[in-house]
Amino acid sequence: MMKPWRTFSSALALLAGAASMGCAPAPAPLRASAPVRIALAASGSPAAAAGGSSGAGWSYEVVASPRGETLVVDAVFPAGTSGQFTVEDGAEPFVKDVVLHDGEQTIAIAPSGERWAIPNCARGCRVSYRFALADAARANRERSVAQMHGEAVEAPPSSWLLRPLDAANGIAFRFHVTSAPGEAFATGVFPVPGLEDTYEGHTVEGFDLPYAAFGRIRRLQLANGHVEAAMFPGTFADEPAVIAWIERSAKAVEALYGGFPIRRVLVLVQPQSGRRVGFGTTMGSSGAAIEVPVGEGVTPAQLHDDWMLVHEMIHTALPDLTRKHHWLEEGLATYLEPLARVQAGITAPEQVWKEWILGMPQGEPAAGDEGLDRTHTWGRTYWGGALFCLEVDVAIRERTGGRKSLVDVVRAIVAKGGNISVGWPIERVIEVGDAVTGVPVLRETYARRAAKPGAVDLPAIWAKLGVRLERGTITYDDKAPLAAIRRSMTEPQLPTK
Repeated sequence: MMKPWRTFSSALALLAGAASMGCAPAPAPLRASAPVRIALAASGSPAAAAGGSSGAGWSYEVVASPRGETLVVDAVFPAGTSGQFTVEDGAEPFVKDVVLHDGEQTIAIAPSGERWAIPNCARGCRVSYRFALADAARANRERSVAQMHGEAVEAPPSSWLLRPLDAANGIAFRFHVTSAPGEAFATGVFPVPGLEDTYEGHTVEGFDLPYAAFGRIRRLQLANGHVEAAMFPGTFADEPAVIAWIERSAKAVEALYGGFPIRRVLVLVQPQSGRRVGFGTTMGSSGAAIEVPVGEGVTPAQLHDDWMLVHEMIHTALPDLTRKHHWLEEGLATYLEPLARVQAGITAPEQVWKEWILGMPQGEPAAGDEGLDRTHTWGRTYWGGALFCLEVDVAIRERTGGRKSLVDVVRAIVAKGGNISVGWPIERVIEVGDAVTGVPVLRETYARRAAKPGAVDLPAIWAKLGVRLERGTITYDDKAPLAAIRRSMTEPQLPTK
């Protein structure tokens, strides 16, 4: 899950040699348009009519003007709501015309710094306002607030949903979006079954919600409904190849886990100039969304060789962890991505071993290292986390006679309801993992690596597995003690019992 400290959740591309996307031409400025207005009656509200929570949570009705220029929002909050309201950091200047509807009376609420003090919410209140979404995108150009993409605007709901400051975790919220004619809305927040363009979730600390987009986007249902692709304006040289790439990536992840790890993920595809797949990022909390730029001239061969989207989809299988445990989120995706692709027949086993032998040493502690929980350099976050996963996976397989693996750990976490849409402490991840394998490998390895440095004897691991890299070529020793485990790691896996 991307948070303020997570600029790119797939910065591993720097090591893999994936050049960054060429700069896209600046989008044409959007014409100013009058906001679409909704009737605000003295009693009742469009939000309630949209199926909003009745007294148990926050409910929003959102109406978008053409190309997402402006949002008009009508919100209802239950009794007991705090009177101090806010939005995402950086989005405050774009909240306009905040009005409290108190019976027959309407009260204009002026901002006080970066907050709005709204009276009478302790007994329940109804608030309306406008959000200048396109202006926010032009001013910020940051995905955490808003970005412009031609005739579409990307902005997470946490940017434009005015809500109580410091709200408790677990409060239900629901919002319904009405798009301008001929346009669409998409978000990674989970949809409400049976209610079109209505989405719901629960508050967590920070209220960071998955990506969303308004305007001229196209929505495609893929991977048996587990993936929704939202295509921003643009023209690909081979769009069917882009769609096939998304499907292929989803199937590889589904095969690895024995089922797709989350009920739905939104993939926002941003056409860019050039011929490459750019850096992807993933956000969770009450859903999941992946943002990935793709060169309009990208070829089927380049898409077949791409690992980025599999890496991002693997993120959806682990609950959101705290900042100091970000190394496990990135390390797991770095480690499992090549396994998912090799087991799906997309890449060769020799490529996996070559990547690991060359890459894993970058995860070793350097001078001044204080352990994975305390040293958050790029190498320790990505390859250090992957090195932890390699050490854990080999140990689990060895101590269970090949009956269990790290994949079984993740499958068990998913079976317990753990995925990127929710937050877990790392202790629960370890508890579930060790319970399913029957050996305390996660607990023991975390105790060794979390708070203090400790080099991993990689040459010894490669020797036990019977794999070596000589003059750019991978060779195998089938007489090595763990040769059978080495072979099983790059073969298709079935769920174990």
